[in-house]
Amino acid sequence: MADKKRFLDVWIVESNTVYREVPFTVVADWVQQGRLLEDDMLKPSGTSEWSRIGGSPDFNAYLPKPQAYRTEDRAEALEPVELDFSYKRRHDEEDDDVDMIPLIDVSLVLLIFFMLISAGTAVASTISLPGAENPTVSEINPDEITVGIDLDGNTPVYSVGIGNQPPASPDRKDIRDYEELKQKILEALPGSTQTVVTINAHKDVQSGRVRRLTADLSTGVFRQKVSRVLVGVNEKN
Repeated sequence: MADKKRFLDVWIVESNTVYREVPFTVVADWVQQGRLLEDDMLKPSGTSEWSRIGGSPDFNAYLPKPQAYRTEDRAEALEPVELDFSYKRRHDEEDDDVDMIPLIDVSLVLLIFFMLISAGTAVASTISLPGAENPTVSEINPDEITVGIDLDGNTPVYSVGIGNQPPASPDRKDIRDYEELKQKILEALPGSTQTVVTINAHKDVQSGRVRRLTADLSTGVFRQKVSRVLVGVNEKN
């Protein structure tokens, strides 16, 4: 009977597992290894009454018990801890405000570009130019002179513009006299440098009028002030 008492039935509560007739020394080893907790149950083999391991004087000494904090332990816990790395905020954790200055700069550049393009075509916008395949496109110089030849019925009507600006004053538009036209062109030409003169003639204007004006701008007083004469056209679709 004494040998029977050295065997115990063990009930592991967490997994609801029961081991029958486990030797006393094995149970003691399980308790020391932490495989059995104080809430697990045991009883001598052959009996029916279970008891907690934590309440058993035979195994209570083997159960791990928390140690009280010592004064030096608390002091060590309060000491600052130095790490070998520093935390850096990620880029997306920084200020989420969008920088609008580059967008505004690009918008202003595009606005100025479209204003110059629209102003440069203002002189010829109301004149139906003749069509041409693969015409040569040149940039408009601020000092360039643009001469428009439109038709009022069968009567040619002239206008004079400077650079990107269309004719603004009454004395440079709706000119009907050819000699007056040449005088307005001469007044618009710069005094010290040569410039380009572009002729934008309506497609129904007689080609002889354009040739005559081109020849006059290449001779006489215009020779020293006009570097080149161009004829404006539209590209055919």
